Amino acid sequence: MSKGFLFIGGIIFAAYLYFMFYNIYRAHKKQKQNHYPNLTKKEIHEEYKEANESETQ
Repeated sequence: MSKGFLFIGGIIFAAYLYFMFYNIYRAHKKQKQNHYPNLTKKEIHEEYKEANESETQ
């Protein structure tokens, strides 16, 4: 009986982790679209790199 609980708990935990990371991925993608709607991926990376370089100097 305890092995059954452990197995069911493992399945529930795995589903929880899957949906949590899926939700984080979707929210990140949506936020990027809202903040940078007209930029290409290359332009976003260049802006990020420039912003980080200016903070360290």
